Amino acid sequence: MKLISCATGREVEAGGKLHGQSGAAAGLAWRFERIAPRRNGVHYVHVSRPGGRKLGRIHREFHPSVFGCEITVEVTWRRTVRHTAVRAWAKADDYLMAGVFALVPLAFFEHFHWAEVIVSALGIGGH
Repeated sequence: MKLISCATGREVEAGGKLHGQSGAAAGLAWRFERIAPRRNGVHYVHVSRPGGRKLGRIHREFHPSVFGCEITVEVTWRRTVRHTAVRAWAKADDYLMAGVFALVPLAFFEHFHWAEVIVSALGIGGH
């Protein structure tokens, strides 16, 4: 998730200054801390400013429109699907190579001079 300024179109980094344009934050400068998700699916902006006479900082959460900003959510499911497909193919490729290497001793066994006797004793051969 990113906080994007509607006026400039740039991303606001954590620690950047936001100026309130409406509501309780109008006319005040706030420091952007983080994006705070809510249970209803709406994301708010967690900001702080010096406490004045109090020690420490005052922390508040506002809707991004109060600062003339919007929150964009990055779509990461494509990256997750691609990563899963690559890992699945790597596993399948590993198992195919293991199968090929398992056939090498069988090929030597077939060319061994006792191979016909062992195969006929086991009843495997169809000759």
